[in-house]
Amino acid sequence: MAANEEIIRDYPSLKILGYIKTMPNGDKIAYNFQKRILGYYRVKYDHTTDFSGRIVSKGNTVASFIYQNK
Repeated sequence: MAANEEIIRDYPSLKILGYIKTMPNGDKIAYNFQKRILGYYRVKYDHTTDFSGRIVSKGNTVASFIYQNK
């Protein structure tokens, strides 16, 4: 099974802010509009980390990286 990529847009302008890629195991990776990695969500540990691996929250909050990077 391939990874699923979701496009995150700013409304009403429809400008692409970033992407969230969901891996087959449920892990998620947040990217900015230039496809640079912003952060990760690891299902196994149920926490979100920034691009350098520092834990920033419990649970899935990867979308917040895209909106912070706006």
